[in-house]
Amino acid sequence: MGHRIQLVFFFVCFCLTFCYTQQNYFVITEVAVDGNKKTKESIILRELDILPGDTIFTEELTTRLVENEKRILNTGLFTSAKINIKDWDETTKNARAEIELVENWYIYPSPIFELADRNFNKWWNRQDRWDRINYGLRLAHINLTGQRDKLKFIFQRGFTDKYELDYNYPYLNKKQTLGVRFNLFYSENNTIGYKTQADTTSFYKDPIDERVLLSRFRINTRLQYRPSLYQYHNFNIEFHRNWIDEFVATELNPDYFIDGNNSIRFFRLNYEYRYDKRIYFLYPEGGYQFGFNLDKQGLGIFKETNILSAFVFGEYFYKPSERLILANRIKAKANFTRGKVAFANNTGLGYRRDYISGYELYVTDGTDYILTQTSARFNVLDKLINLGRTMPLAAFKPLTVRVFLTFNFDTGYVNEPTYIATNTLINQWNIGYGPGLDIILYNNWLFQIEYSFNQLGDKGVYIHNSISF
Repeated sequence: MGHRIQLVFFFVCFCLTFCYTQQNYFVITEVAVDGNKKTKESIILRELDILPGDTIFTEELTTRLVENEKRILNTGLFTSAKINIKDWDETTKNARAEIELVENWYIYPSPIFELADRNFNKWWNRQDRWDRINYGLRLAHINLTGQRDKLKFIFQRGFTDKYELDYNYPYLNKKQTLGVRFNLFYSENNTIGYKTQADTTSFYKDPIDERVLLSRFRINTRLQYRPSLYQYHNFNIEFHRNWIDEFVATELNPDYFIDGNNSIRFFRLNYEYRYDKRIYFLYPEGGYQFGFNLDKQGLGIFKETNILSAFVFGEYFYKPSERLILANRIKAKANFTRGKVAFANNTGLGYRRDYISGYELYVTDGTDYILTQTSARFNVLDKLINLGRTMPLAAFKPLTVRVFLTFNFDTGYVNEPTYIATNTLINQWNIGYGPGLDIILYNNWLFQIEYSFNQLGDKGVYIHNSISF
């Protein structure tokens, strides 16, 4: 008897739930886009998982709309995106989706004034800091033909003289699954980082003349394949030709290019797969991504280098409440070529995003490494400010400001069998932690101010910044 009652109760609950979900839904009949003066509508729709014919249940409506708004902002093409549901007919269960956009400023002719060091703190602690500045002109168009294609020119002088041309066309076919990218790069330096000593990079500049100590040339072609909304495949082929002054190869570090060589040539093949379901790429508020990268430097043509390495990475973001975000990132590298690696190709932690909080003044070079970065982020400000007449550029009139209080905890380990003299941070676990303040402006610029500690006893304020395009 008891089993029958339970069965009847279960059946009634199932029917009620089924009836509820059947009544509280609607079908998207049309997606209308407004405000895209330059961007093709198909480029915007490519980023959405709300399309004509889709069924949406009311209990998931708010979440779906917010996630899709952030997917549009991920492109870097818009400063504001709002999706509204209109003409909801209770009888036919049909509705329209309207997307209201404010386009970004696409042409960025900007002067270059940047620090040559890995971060602000490393630059500030140098005696010759004013000699370690790059200046010049960067001209970027992030939406050249309205297809989200990016064209960039760089003319730079200072610590590094650099000339670069880059063009990325992400949608070659009608299905918008294939893209291509071209890059041409040349640089010269009269100051060279020639060795890692005491866990920092040692630099040399000729005290008499200004001769070039390091020159680098690279040409790159990338094929991009995006079969679905969340999957990315990148295939790269590059050619590198680098030179160093004879004095560097014979006196400063014969292992810069191995065996006292003062030049190196090699082809490079690289393949990366990424599954990215993060909500808002610049500063994720939920979701996850994972992937791997296979890298082969040297194809046996010039026989001057032979390195095979692999990277795996993953990120997870959890939002237990409206204001709190818990984030975790892990990345690992393994070098399958176990022979001696040239100093120029032997990088580990301390570069770009791959650093341990509190160790910004150090580099930990090595053939293999693992890094975990964990943070808790609490939103204290989320505001849209209309700058009105004070801002002459229409794209920048709506200023979005988000501020997070954070606490970071990072760990890392670098394996290095060769260059071990005076470098004490390798072949051991290192830990860094501390509070911080993250500021996001216009959904595209991120500024981070952190007060971090490490197990060496160091503590201090460290500054980082990044941009979404």
